[in-house]
Amino acid sequence: MEENKSILTVALDDETAERIAPLLKRQGLVVRSLDQAEDAVKLAHRDGFHLVISRYPLPDMKLREFVTAIRADGSASKSTSLMLLTIPEMATEARDGVQGGPFLVFSGQEPLGSLGQGAAHLLQVAPRYAPRIPARLRANLKDDAESFKGWIVNLSRSGMLVKETPMLPVGAVCYFEFTLPSGESIRGQAEVVRHAKPRRERVMGFAMRFIEFEPGCSDALMAWCDDESD
Repeated sequence: MEENKSILTVALDDETAERIAPLLKRQGLVVRSLDQAEDAVKLAHRDGFHLVISRYPLPDMKLREFVTAIRADGSASKSTSLMLLTIPEMATEARDGVQGGPFLVFSGQEPLGSLGQGAAHLLQVAPRYAPRIPARLRANLKDDAESFKGWIVNLSRSGMLVKETPMLPVGAVCYFEFTLPSGESIRGQAEVVRHAKPRRERVMGFAMRFIEFEPGCSDALMAWCDDESD
């Protein structure tokens, strides 16, 4: 990382805090933790945070009021990203409570790796590497599952940029499979999050965010990325 990134956690119970401890212990992160939303708003106004991780529901504020206060004009954390941790039954409600700005909602059913990948995406700290790796994608479009072959031209801990394959729509979820230059096979699911801009990225393709991995694949990818960053 070029600079330390700061995270503020709000109203996390012990079990949740323990679950995301590996994320919070990443090198280069500065973490502050508070139990009350009102205290968090005051701190976020004074000190800028790159990411706020909050339990939903909050113990002392409505979510929309909390988000509005955190991102208010004059707040040092006006441009912060937001990650909400909740239960499956309240995930839709949590999403509806956030307006504007980058955010993700996790309902407790995702693998631990997804939390780390989501946080890296929000923090925009995932270093990207530029291999040229053949990949296979299988997407459920309309009523049929279709398979495609393409090339990965950018790869990070949180996602990949794919080209030379039919342009899939934003929001499409695909099964993917590719082999790292080191020989490990990486499989899982990823979502198309944006289309590449040829003028800026000099490639016609689309970016995908990893959603989940098959057992052992996340660790293999993270280890490869660590080796590439040395």
